[in-house]
Amino acid sequence: MKKAFKWFLFLTGALLALFVLIFGFGFWAAHETGKRLDIGYGASTSPRLVRLEIGDKVFAIPQNHIWSREDWKGGRALGVNLQALLPDFEPYTEATQKDFEKPGWHQKIKMTLMARGVPGSLPASTGSMSRRENYTTNVARGQAAREAPGPFGLDRQIFHPEPLGMRKGEEVYVTTSPDGRFYWATCRPDGAVKSPSCHSSIEYSPHTYVRYSFSKSLLSDWQAIDEGVLGLIRQFEIDARQGG
Repeated sequence: MKKAFKWFLFLTGALLALFVLIFGFGFWAAHETGKRLDIGYGASTSPRLVRLEIGDKVFAIPQNHIWSREDWKGGRALGVNLQALLPDFEPYTEATQKDFEKPGWHQKIKMTLMARGVPGSLPASTGSMSRRENYTTNVARGQAAREAPGPFGLDRQIFHPEPLGMRKGEEVYVTTSPDGRFYWATCRPDGAVKSPSCHSSIEYSPHTYVRYSFSKSLLSDWQAIDEGVLGLIRQFEIDARQGG
């Protein structure tokens, strides 16, 4: 009996040690993979600047504006995920942390600054493609739409059939702002999801663009949001010739 009990303790200890070893190895492997693939999830409250070369532009972006790349060291990249709080595009800080972590959109805006026309990215713009042409090519996909009055000075575009890639019931809005700039946004219909959002994108340069999403409840502020996104990206851009 004592011998059997000793074997039981030995096997239990061996299995426990093996479990700890496997768990520890898995944790170490995930950490090392994260470092090698340059990935890390979560957000940082650090204002430390991260120097990123994206497309034909160089940016110095505060780390607390970057989400899902907490441990990024900078360098050339295909893109970066950004976040802020509207209306003032506040970064992730100890004071704003609770607002960022609320479920749903609320005042959050998420942006993706991406390269275009470099290996592994989308084809480059011709350099002369306007935002209207970008909308016609990538959203409407060349299809004509019936126009109807929409909210907040926007015109609703109604397609039949819906362009390839468009979600069923997705709302499409366009307008020309007072300064003559074309604007477009697509929004999830009310009731489709608990917290519907809208998104748009801006051709920032021939080799970079920014796509952004925000709460549909803030669509009335579309002009200020659009101008704010562009202003934020310009604020991050640096002149590589000056050494950043």
